[in-house]
Amino acid sequence: MKNLQSVMSLHQKGQLAEAEAGYKQLFKKYASDINLNYLYGKLLLDTQRAAHALPLLEFAHKKVQSNVPLLCEYAKCLLALKKYEAAYRCLAPHSKATVDTSKLFLRAVDGLYSDTDLDNWYQKLRTPQNDKVLTNYVAGLFDNRGNLTKAAELYETVINSDPSNTTALHNLATVARRLDKPELALDLLQRAKAYGLDSFQLYHNLGNAYSDLNMLDEAVASYVKAIQQNPYYVDSYENLSSIYSETGAISKSVTIFESAIKNGIKSDDMIIALAQKYLRMGEIAAAEALLDNHQQLDRSSVPYLSCKARLYHLSGRHQDAFMLLKDQSEAALKLEAAQYALQIDEPSYVLETMPSLAHFNDSAVMSKAYLTVAERLSKRNLHRTSYCDYSMLTRTYQLPEGMAGISRDEFIVSLKNHVSLLHNAKSAPLQQTVNGGTQTRGNILSTNNEYLIALRRFFEESVQQYISDVSAIEGLHEFVVLPKNEFKIVGAWSVFLSDKGYHTNHVHPEGKLSAVFYIDIPSTLEHEKHEGYLSFGTPNFKLNTDLTHEYTVRPEVGKLVIFPSYFWHGTIPFQSDEKRLTIAFDISSY
Repeated sequence: MKNLQSVMSLHQKGQLAEAEAGYKQLFKKYASDINLNYLYGKLLLDTQRAAHALPLLEFAHKKVQSNVPLLCEYAKCLLALKKYEAAYRCLAPHSKATVDTSKLFLRAVDGLYSDTDLDNWYQKLRTPQNDKVLTNYVAGLFDNRGNLTKAAELYETVINSDPSNTTALHNLATVARRLDKPELALDLLQRAKAYGLDSFQLYHNLGNAYSDLNMLDEAVASYVKAIQQNPYYVDSYENLSSIYSETGAISKSVTIFESAIKNGIKSDDMIIALAQKYLRMGEIAAAEALLDNHQQLDRSSVPYLSCKARLYHLSGRHQDAFMLLKDQSEAALKLEAAQYALQIDEPSYVLETMPSLAHFNDSAVMSKAYLTVAERLSKRNLHRTSYCDYSMLTRTYQLPEGMAGISRDEFIVSLKNHVSLLHNAKSAPLQQTVNGGTQTRGNILSTNNEYLIALRRFFEESVQQYISDVSAIEGLHEFVVLPKNEFKIVGAWSVFLSDKGYHTNHVHPEGKLSAVFYIDIPSTLEHEKHEGYLSFGTPNFKLNTDLTHEYTVRPEVGKLVIFPSYFWHGTIPFQSDEKRLTIAFDISSY
């Protein structure tokens, strides 16, 4: 039998399987040994088994409550299990003992209390010695809470006192990007790099910033560098693949995944990502073979089940897709099951399961969208007079006569010329809804261009008017959830459609409201056929019963259309040698 020192040496060398076997063997004889409980518990916690680690670390902590390293591991375990109150109690007497105990205590506070409480405790625990580390850490907590303004303020505090603090520079850049400030994000990342930061996260985020600014060659180089530093980070592959697709290098968009797997990067994430890529390209057999040939995949995981169900769906096996997911408890899988249920004429599943998901941000849009289809298939159609009253909830606004100090017509021409230049992709990304056209990257409204700045003001004024008008409607259905007065535009992009181009029907899961603005439309549209019209009500998947659109809006230059994000919407195809140019965006609450 190995002694504890030799097993601990295996643990320190990263030979975790051998160390775990040694700890188990020792535990049979020395179950009350404090160090053994601590070390064995730490290994279990380090390998993502917090529930198994808890009794071991709890036993050791009760025996030696003043041991700070042991206290920290016990607290980490409690926090991993979201036992914030217990973590708070055990850490409170030692919250100022070390930087680590202060950070863990603040994480417990974060799980229990308000922004104000978190800030108050942070102020109490700050010292000249821990100030930068603790401020960066608390900024991250506010970032995770979605309070980007407070996070930015704290990161700026660190940078003001230490301009070369690469942690604050890097993390502030990620916040700036989400605040639609891509130029600032790029500047901060370049400063962090100049001060010596050299990590895959840096290069990945540089890729994101360059991509937002349509600097695609620089974005590609950055993602490649990120992958070289961390070949296991799938998001870098995904973003690089998207650029390859848009620039016409379709084969490269796939081979980067295939090469990684061939070179031994066979993580579940990588295999599922490649399978999903195959499915988006219609290569169903390749996706199925990939999943079947990697038996180590966790076949109970959400990504695997989602991918497998999609494979069934694209093979026309909607019943198999539904049966695979119908009893799953994860909201994401319930949403996918809803689509497959509708495709096999089982609207009752949707009517029963979707209402409860309609009240959560992550599932609200898709659950309401599926409910509208279930209403139509069941012939109840209750949505049309409640949360999908199209004539009441779809509203239009006209660009005013004077914009940016020039006439409306001059403004439109200048806007058209500028936005057209932003369409430098050869094709739309595979996951987008554009057919016969292109779509810009990043947030088109996060710019210093005078015409887009003026247009954004018009958009914001129109959204404010929409919220005011719709809020005044008596008896508004509970599913009609409007942004608060302090709303934000969470995404904005332009779409260029050519002859026979169209938008497939879709919804916008990221928003509460969505909108489209017409910059240019063909002059020869056949209006009796609703060519180029914005249509509402038809889903983007095949049903046994054909469902035509329920409502349309005629496109006009200078018209802005605002509607709830859960409305199925798309563009009816048109035939013309002229282009259709629009800007679309989503609106949400801060």
